[in-house]
Amino acid sequence: MDYEYLFLGVSFSSSIFSALFCLALLGLKLVEDQTELMVKKATIVLILFYIVCIFFYTTTFFDIFQVLYFPCLKGVNFLTTLLIPTLFYHLIFRLTRLKKEEKFRYFHYGISLMLSFTFYLYHQTGLEIIVEGHYAKKSMLSFLLLNEDSVMATVFNLSYLLLSLYRLLIYRKNIANYSSDEERDSLVWLYPIFVIGFLLFPGSIVLYLFPQIQSNLIIGQLIPNFLFMFFNINLCYNLFCENFAQVTEDILEEEQLVNQETDKKVKELTIDKQKFEKYIVEKKPYLNPQLKITDLLSDLITNRSYLSQFINTTYKMNFCQYINHCRYNEYLKLKENSNLEQNAEEDLILISGFRSYESFKRTEDAVYRTKNKPQNTVTQ
Repeated sequence: MDYEYLFLGVSFSSSIFSALFCLALLGLKLVEDQTELMVKKATIVLILFYIVCIFFYTTTFFDIFQVLYFPCLKGVNFLTTLLIPTLFYHLIFRLTRLKKEEKFRYFHYGISLMLSFTFYLYHQTGLEIIVEGHYAKKSMLSFLLLNEDSVMATVFNLSYLLLSLYRLLIYRKNIANYSSDEERDSLVWLYPIFVIGFLLFPGSIVLYLFPQIQSNLIIGQLIPNFLFMFFNINLCYNLFCENFAQVTEDILEEEQLVNQETDKKVKELTIDKQKFEKYIVEKKPYLNPQLKITDLLSDLITNRSYLSQFINTTYKMNFCQYINHCRYNEYLKLKENSNLEQNAEEDLILISGFRSYESFKRTEDAVYRTKNKPQNTVTQ
């Protein structure tokens, strides 16, 4: 028995069956759950992502093991190689929208289809043989032409990964001044997925640059396939649990409109620090784990931009950090006044408004790391 091929087959199976499992799970969620429209759209995009991944790994499996051969098999494999990062970017776009009316531009899929069609014509018309023969003596051009599919796929994948990461960074910069639910809305769980993505998607060119890696069973095939399995499961789990903000209003306001409104209502929007802290202490809005900055506007008679600026300037924190500091103050008061035998520490953390113990620990670490005393956030 050839154990190398056995392990290779198992690794491919892990990628394909993990995608099938995630596909079935999200399909059930789509059919059974009465979810919001935004969640449904993101779920559909991820379902399409898994379908394309199954085609990619199936065609790759057929090519490596030479199980079946069809003239179009290589073209389908190349198309799926381009559609995977496109669908991933589409999903990131859905999860990181800063405006509810922001629309995804479907020309991204057109680029994938156009490149795939060009690739197909290049091989089927015999142009590949003519061009490679003409530049055979030029080593760099020869390498690029002999591996044009891998080079093109690597550049394409890397471009869309960077574009997706850029959207995530912009989103995280703005969401901290909008939502206090850091664990759910910050999309921090996407970072490990991006690490795996940067290891997997542009990896084809590395295999061609270093043939010894490609011929190595563990590094060349087993590890990438199992990494892709974790990639699938992580994405599916967080979308299934809806660990993201459902945008029902604009997170990012138009700067021009904000400035105009601020100029018109500057007296009306002015926030008194003592009154603000009195409101925070008496009303305790921070006890709501899903508190958003817009939930405070009607009581404080102000707008989002001015309130966010007031918190940033006065307390040197963003909205999320400020609310979590208030929750930490609440936790300290509850801990001082309660009997820990009757109230476990985890219960006090949840009662204080934290969504989880992990969120509490991040805030506690931030408080002592910056040497920021908790009582400085609000009047006790």
